[in-house]
Amino acid sequence: MSKDARNQNEYLELTPAEREKFDELVAMLAKRGFGEQGPPRDTTFAEIERFGHQAGRMVGRAIDARLAAQHAEHFATEEPCPKCGEKHPPKESPHELPLQTEDGGIVLDEPAFRCPPCERDFFPSADSIGD
Repeated sequence: MSKDARNQNEYLELTPAEREKFDELVAMLAKRGFGEQGPPRDTTFAEIERFGHQAGRMVGRAIDARLAAQHAEHFATEEPCPKCGEKHPPKESPHELPLQTEDGGIVLDEPAFRCPPCERDFFPSADSIGD
């Protein structure tokens, strides 16, 4: 399986070791939602499904945040100002960017740059976030 998920089918193929960890995560989340014994007898499937979607959205947001942080590492070196082309290092403090994903809100730490000659801030990763 390719390490690049942009062109993958709807379902991920996991190695046996990854599958084991995934199953552990699922068991932990199920226990958190309904306890050690699972859902009580009078629980409806709609309630089970609602919890599954809540847990799935939580995992989705965590994956989005992790991958965005890894993506931001590509912008840890000097970047050219979009106006003058002069290269500048990133600011010490990233810009906090609230973002609404399909699974709910997250906050990205977006690399921020400052061009003193142009007196402007710029964010080179901004073009990639919407893709």
